[in-house]
Amino acid sequence: MKWSEMREINRLHREGKSLGDVAALKFAVLAGPRHTGNDRLHTLPTPCLEVDMAELRALPEGTVGREFARQLDSKGLEPLVISDEMKARLSDNPLALRYTTTHDLVHVLTGFPTTPAGEIGVFAFMIGQGFGSSAAMLWSSALIYSVLMPLHIPGVWHNVRVGLRMAKEAEPMLEAPLEELLAVPLAEARARLGLRPATIAAIAPGRDSLLANWILAKQAKAAA
Repeated sequence: MKWSEMREINRLHREGKSLGDVAALKFAVLAGPRHTGNDRLHTLPTPCLEVDMAELRALPEGTVGREFARQLDSKGLEPLVISDEMKARLSDNPLALRYTTTHDLVHVLTGFPTTPAGEIGVFAFMIGQGFGSSAAMLWSSALIYSVLMPLHIPGVWHNVRVGLRMAKEAEPMLEAPLEELLAVPLAEARARLGLRPATIAAIAPGRDSLLANWILAKQAKAAA
């Protein structure tokens, strides 16, 4: 990441831009516009996953959308939203838009929790599925988790392996119309996507982290 790009991302933070815009731009900078994942997104009407929380909460119990809303509500979060300005800016990099807006939904579909061990597991899955730019990002992230949160090392490295295995087993999710699965029972959606129950059961739940919760609280406050 260039110094000028870091400065711009920090400027967006200071100006109170949406977390979705900041996250999408950060991913775009790291992955680059020429990432091969961009070529796979032409079949989608729009790369951004856009949902209405009230509609998700009204869905039947056990559906993907209801579980998605429950996960966000439990953390006091809202879905990441991308502004029209950022959509236009990243029009040649739809991968950044798709990754940013589907990340939390992928947690629900794969079964990885939002603990540090779960976060690195879903990141491993998304890297293995072609969302990320390179495996180097995954290994460097796992090392950073290990240094900052040493008590989480066993779960972190276990879920890296599980996430990569799940990525190989599952259908390609990058260009999948996940929007169409929101009203579908979670077990059925997982079966359609090739997410195996045995692999999901192997996920290490990990534990909450004071550091991670502090960062999450700051993000929620900034979003508010």
